[in-house]
Amino acid sequence: MTDAQTRHRPTYTDKRLVLNNANLVEPIVRHRIQDSVFYKQHLYLTNEATILPIIVSHVHYVAGTDSLGRPSPFVCCLLRLLELAPSADIVQVYLTQLEYNQFKYLTAMVMMYVRLTATSAEVYTTLEPYLLDLRKLRIRHKNPQFSDDSIPVHYGLTYIDVWADELLTKERVADLMLPRMVPRQQLVEQGVVQPRTYHVDNESEEDELDYESDSD
Repeated sequence: MTDAQTRHRPTYTDKRLVLNNANLVEPIVRHRIQDSVFYKQHLYLTNEATILPIIVSHVHYVAGTDSLGRPSPFVCCLLRLLELAPSADIVQVYLTQLEYNQFKYLTAMVMMYVRLTATSAEVYTTLEPYLLDLRKLRIRHKNPQFSDDSIPVHYGLTYIDVWADELLTKERVADLMLPRMVPRQQLVEQGVVQPRTYHVDNESEEDELDYESDSD
């Protein structure tokens, strides 16, 4: 490669190499969140502990911004988590939720937090177990979808395993651009992560786990 080609070759800077994790959110979305009434009223002075009741009480669906650019409670709380930058131990407590595992929207939010801030190996290790999690999640469409009766439908249904797959495979989720990931096979060849394990469920429906979760 010539010197001229080297000078003009596009470069990629890992989004995670920032001093403030809040900068992982694009400026236009970040400023809209920080200017929103919900952020100013509920999140401005929260810490790692006091943010949890806000998430449990106000986050009842997954979404980014709507068609008018208004941020959802989900993405507002996610930005506040990025600003707080909780330690790895606190993040693990958020995920396990002290063994109750009942607040699925908190789980979904922390999964996205991990996807934004952690290394590729940590992302695979943390998120892949959720590919077996079949709990339901409500999502809000950016633009309403119309049914056969021309009735606008603003909400849809997904599952945590689908959410985990989207975080692992898509470049943009909930209106946020995700950092690039090292291919899993490359990490396996380097011995950083274990080869993928495929789960085949041969048990009856009665043997499936019955999650006690917040409202669908």
